[in-house]
Amino acid sequence: MAALIAIAAAQDNRLPQANLDREVGLPAPTRMVVPNNPPPQTTPHGYCKPCLFYAGDFDSDASDANGLANEFDTTVSTGAAVYVPFIVPRGKTWTVTGLFTDNFLAIEILDPATSPYEIRKGIPAAGGNGGKLVCHGKKKATLTPVGQNYFGVYVYATKVEHIKGCSLHTGKYWMSVVPYCANAGKCNAFGDYRGFEANDDGSMAHRFGPLEPANNSFFNSVYFGAIWQPSSEQQSSSRFSDGVEGTSKRDNKP
Repeated sequence: MAALIAIAAAQDNRLPQANLDREVGLPAPTRMVVPNNPPPQTTPHGYCKPCLFYAGDFDSDASDANGLANEFDTTVSTGAAVYVPFIVPRGKTWTVTGLFTDNFLAIEILDPATSPYEIRKGIPAAGGNGGKLVCHGKKKATLTPVGQNYFGVYVYATKVEHIKGCSLHTGKYWMSVVPYCANAGKCNAFGDYRGFEANDDGSMAHRFGPLEPANNSFFNSVYFGAIWQPSSEQQSSSRFSDGVEGTSKRDNKP
């Protein structure tokens, strides 16, 4: 409740903002220099199991700490989605069974408790279109508190599981999982419901698997006038926090 009140009070009758810092009235973060030698991979969170990839935790001490709108709710009624890249290593095939994104949520609730998910490939570097849809659907979603907060707004992993028929060969893909909260009676009981995908620039704690490519995410939202737009046009974050669950085997593709 405290987090929701913080967001609602900060809005001060302004239009909804695509960036968390602007939504809560903080100065825009400075662009962070992407490290040449990012932190080595460590042990992922227990909720990423079996874990193939986790980009790393939000770091409130990073110079560009922020979040980008990732939501479908009564505030952003046509939705907003962040698409974050991940790499399937050379010579491997991943069978994806679960996906999650770490989001700042105004309140710990999903209603309906389902979230759409997508995996895409071939998004052009300049954006403009979403490339090719590889796997997609809607699944029952859960929220897991991650522990980080920023200006009193807490991060929750929004996860879908039991994905079937999603096999990925070596290459680069982009994923999204969007938290839904469209029940105005519950979601807006204390103010406007909002969701923002957390970035993971900085210490990248609990990072696991292949390093997320920097400055290669996309933002898609008719509401905010962004049609497959490079996320760098919205904010300075170079990487975002998300994860992939499943199994890996040697790629027998010729």
